[in-house]
Amino acid sequence: MRKGLSDSVTMMIVLLASVILAITVVSILFTYLGYFGSNYGDVRQIGTALITQDGKLNITLENSFSNAKIVGVIYDATLHNVNYTLLLGQNKYTINTGFTFPNGLQTVALTLVVVTNQNTIYVPVEAQLVNS
Repeated sequence: MRKGLSDSVTMMIVLLASVILAITVVSILFTYLGYFGSNYGDVRQIGTALITQDGKLNITLENSFSNAKIVGVIYDATLHNVNYTLLLGQNKYTINTGFTFPNGLQTVALTLVVVTNQNTIYVPVEAQLVNS
């Protein structure tokens, strides 16, 4: 009777250890795949952006997604479709926003629509208006 009870306790310990090990391996695997699948990251404005009256936006963006594109620019609740591929790290871009801006404005608030593998990110941008 003692041998049967001892074998049952041993089997329960082995089964519990196997379940804990399986959960740990699956957790590490999902973390690893999530990191290399670029599901996590950030796109943000670095420094001051400049925009001309005819809508040319000169901006430095920092991107940590391996596969990201700017697909739109929103200004004053209006979307203009664009197509710019973002490179990893800090890079300068000249984006034709498709908008024109009147004299007298000093700061323009835009939103860049960025699409990654699984996410759509809306990046707020403030740009100083300069003469064309």
